[in-house]
Amino acid sequence: MHNKRIAFGVITYNLNSSSPLKEFLENAIKYDHVVHELIICYSNKVDPKVVRELSSYCPVHLIHKGDYKIIKDHMIKKGMSCKEIEHLLKTPLKKKYGKVSYGTSRNYVYMTALMNDHDYLFFFDTDIYPKILNSDEGKNSKFTEVDFIGAHLKVLNSEDDIVATTSDYTGYYIIPKMDFLNLDKLLYGLQKEGQYGYIKKNEIPVISNSYGENIRVTNKILGGNLAINLQNKKLLAPFFSETLVMNDELFLGRGEDTLFGPIVNNMGGKCVDIDLLVFHDCFGNYPKKPNISEKRNVDRFYYACVGWLIRNPFFNWIRNEYYKENQDPKEIQDRYEALVIGCKSAAEYFKDERFLILPEAFKASYAKLDKTIYKYHKLIASWNKFKTVL
Repeated sequence: MHNKRIAFGVITYNLNSSSPLKEFLENAIKYDHVVHELIICYSNKVDPKVVRELSSYCPVHLIHKGDYKIIKDHMIKKGMSCKEIEHLLKTPLKKKYGKVSYGTSRNYVYMTALMNDHDYLFFFDTDIYPKILNSDEGKNSKFTEVDFIGAHLKVLNSEDDIVATTSDYTGYYIIPKMDFLNLDKLLYGLQKEGQYGYIKKNEIPVISNSYGENIRVTNKILGGNLAINLQNKKLLAPFFSETLVMNDELFLGRGEDTLFGPIVNNMGGKCVDIDLLVFHDCFGNYPKKPNISEKRNVDRFYYACVGWLIRNPFFNWIRNEYYKENQDPKEIQDRYEALVIGCKSAAEYFKDERFLILPEAFKASYAKLDKTIYKYHKLIASWNKFKTVL
């Protein structure tokens, strides 16, 4: 195992802190793993001091979102056309809006790891830590550090067709507790109705006193706690997500990790939940209890809502295409009508008229579904070509 090449992959807006990257690198050393490269895809700025600190652990490869010249030159030499490369990496809206889709950002890191001959790629987010929250007692919360790499590799190498290992998180849920009239309708319109009871009542963080006991096959991938076996290339699938422009603002569709599972399955691969609920400090101030009334939390929820609406039409299509889970057209209309009611209640509750745009996002995302499917097929064709030339 020690002769296998391991890469860490991180996507961030600014690289202005070494944490939690340093914690993961030190965790690897503690458990006798060698990380051969840290691949960071960033949007805005990097702090040279942070880069120097991280470089003391392993080589650091920086990728500025939208700048894929190194990858492009490499692939052209391998025999790919510029058009094929664009289907994988092009960011046509970045110049105007300064944003890149989540799927494309992940593919920058993913393809770099493959080009640099790594055997495994580990993704974690910049608010994730290699430890599990065991109990929550305010300032006396207890954590257990875990062998992050080892836990993933143990399962990742157990069967030849396992492409990805993943798991959920401990800590506060990404949506703070909230309760208002028609919250159930809002969540139904967003295809998040399964979280209604939890969001309405629960303000206690998720804890776990064990790990690795409930290992199971899954289609639910979480990109902040994810390992990919890069060695069986025929089973590898790309990441994919969409964007949407409304009122001259570019919104990013969520779910590039959610969609990754079904796409891997369609390639013949398997994904496994390894029951390793690493800590997610999603509000950046744990153990402070999150409050939905804070502006930054309202902003986060609003953009999450739009992101889910952008994802849902394609997510429904791919579940029908790959798993024959048909969606009744009446259900689509029912969800839209519920969203119309729910968004008005949300706008009133938050005193924020931005939520009134949600039905428009719903309709616009379904209206562009055919184009999204076409874009996806082009991506898959180019990805398959990329795999043959590696």
